[in-house]
Amino acid sequence: MTSSKLQSYIKVVFWLTLFTAYVLAILPAPDTIHLAPSDKIDHIIAFLTLTILAALAWQKTPSFKIAIGLGLFGALIELTQAIPFIHRDAELADWLADISAVFFVLLVRNAIKRFML
Repeated sequence: MTSSKLQSYIKVVFWLTLFTAYVLAILPAPDTIHLAPSDKIDHIIAFLTLTILAALAWQKTPSFKIAIGLGLFGALIELTQAIPFIHRDAELADWLADISAVFFVLLVRNAIKRFML
């Protein structure tokens, strides 16, 4: 399998994962599925996964563009959760967990790129 074909598959997995994360994030609170005892850990797991997939799918894209995109996605989740009929709580701490995970992965990505040069 060629590298570009693999990247195409990873892009599909990324978009499916992004969609799934959004749907799970806006389900009414009683219907929410948790991977961990804390919703902050759920956010970190989701955004670690999304950032790894994005970094693999768009290898030539600068890290700051991936960070902006995923940071905006995290903000979109929180803004959606602020809609009253969604019955969720929008929290700044959730968004901070999201962007912390994004920055962690991208820092590792940049360190690996520097080491490989």
